[in-house]
Amino acid sequence: MYFGIGFVEMFLATQRTYWISKGRSRAAALLVFFENFIAMFIIYQVANNLNNNWGLITAFALGNAVGTYINLEKVPF
Repeated sequence: MYFGIGFVEMFLATQRTYWISKGRSRAAALLVFFENFIAMFIIYQVANNLNNNWGLITAFALGNAVGTYINLEKVPF
């Protein structure tokens, strides 16, 4: 689950950067809303699962890495 959340979060962040570079500020602002929602969810989950947070953090970080790679290498803009 956290891998998928990390993937989506980084995918959105990369798209946001692209949209900002193209002057699409409204779309970028919408993505920031979802990015922040996801970030707060992750912080809440880690804080409530302090006994198992390294696995959660690792899965989230790996999802971020894969999301960035897929977005930059495979998604046509």
